[in-house]
Amino acid sequence: MVIMTSGVKQWVFQRVANAVFVSFGACLLYVFLSGDGLSYGSLKATFDSAWKWYFATVLVLACLNSVLAAWQIDGDYAKKFGIAAWLITVTALVVSLIYLFFGLGLIF
Repeated sequence: MVIMTSGVKQWVFQRVANAVFVSFGACLLYVFLSGDGLSYGSLKATFDSAWKWYFATVLVLACLNSVLAAWQIDGDYAKKFGIAAWLITVTALVVSLIYLFFGLGLIF
């Protein structure tokens, strides 16, 4: 990631993203424990509400986090295993864009 060349910025981004992921898990746990559990109707009602913007934000953060993680991994391990560093990052970027595209399609 060209934007986050500072290790401190990467660390802060990952911690903020992880806090959002934990709160997302808490939201799903709340939906599961209240009412009908994880039925189709309860999840559809949750995703049809204003919460879908929050879920979309979580999905975008997950995509960015996975690309950042791949970038960090290729910097640490690509030379050890003889893999082109850019290949790991590009693969993570393509996979992240695919699940972002389909995830946003499911949410909206």
